Amino acid sequence: MEIASIYQISAQSLNIMEMILNSRGMVLLDLIVLIIFSLLTWYIIVFKGVFYSKIKKNNSQFLEKFWSGNNLDQIFKFSKNLPGSSLSQLYKAGYNELIRLKKRTKDTPGSQGEDLKNLERALHKSSMVQITKLESLLPILATISATAPFLGLFGTVWGIMTTFSSIGIEGNTTLSTVAPGIVDALVTTALGLIAAIPATIAYNYFLRKVKLQIADMETFANDFLNIAQRKFFQ
Repeated sequence: MEIASIYQISAQSLNIMEMILNSRGMVLLDLIVLIIFSLLTWYIIVFKGVFYSKIKKNNSQFLEKFWSGNNLDQIFKFSKNLPGSSLSQLYKAGYNELIRLKKRTKDTPGSQGEDLKNLERALHKSSMVQITKLESLLPILATISATAPFLGLFGTVWGIMTTFSSIGIEGNTTLSTVAPGIVDALVTTALGLIAAIPATIAYNYFLRKVKLQIADMETFANDFLNIAQRKFFQ
């Protein structure tokens, strides 16, 4: 009878979900933070995945139009319909700067070299804006990937401390005494890894996409400058 009652207490004590719900103090706070980190990670993964996919599609459409032989005015009108394209935003900045330079040249002709530098600065400024948009939310993934394992480790240490405290109070080492602290330690460790691993993988994956987009913008800016130099600065 005594052995059966011990097994019954142990089975009740090993109800992990119930122990999570019954967590208190620092362990509960740690669990809440890790759960928020995990949910936030997956939200960013889905959001940025759709975001980068849309940019890639719109950039392909814009480049097809840009190299189709249409004049700059037609391309500008087309670019207004692609606000999700980083290259179209770059083109609009360059086009608007060209228009401004042409109007100014009619009144006060200036140095072609200085005008070309102004156009280059306009393209660079626009590219910085686009890079900021591309990199948005990625620092959050980096922070989660770096801090979640340590939060899990903190919960592990706290759970072990709770276990030793319970042993000291109860004066025995039965499973019903040590199980709550051990489960807290294991659960916080697992949640820390569950939050950190996807965040790390997603951060590296998206960072690669950002680098590819930056390379595409640099290539397009150089092409635009070459075209502008041949047509407007000869």
